[in-house]
Amino acid sequence: MEYVAVFAPSLGVGVIFYLVIRWLLRGDRTERTAQNHAQEDAEQWYRAVREREGDRAPFGYEQEKPGKQRGLGLRNSIPIRDSPEDRNGRQ
Repeated sequence: MEYVAVFAPSLGVGVIFYLVIRWLLRGDRTERTAQNHAQEDAEQWYRAVREREGDRAPFGYEQEKPGKQRGLGLRNSIPIRDSPEDRNGRQ
């Protein structure tokens, strides 16, 4: 009986650890499956839209109309790095 009393806490912690890890892995597997189904559904929807709309894609492939410039207008005006490749590209 002494041996059971000594191993009972370790066995209890081991069983709890096993159940928690099993729960986490099942949740991860279920989430990945749901994400794959959502991705496949989105791809099917997008293919259907492309077939129906043709070149008029719904996600910004059309030329956007220039609007009023907002902010300071510094976009693409500050070089990130100055290398010989950048100097050749500007000339």
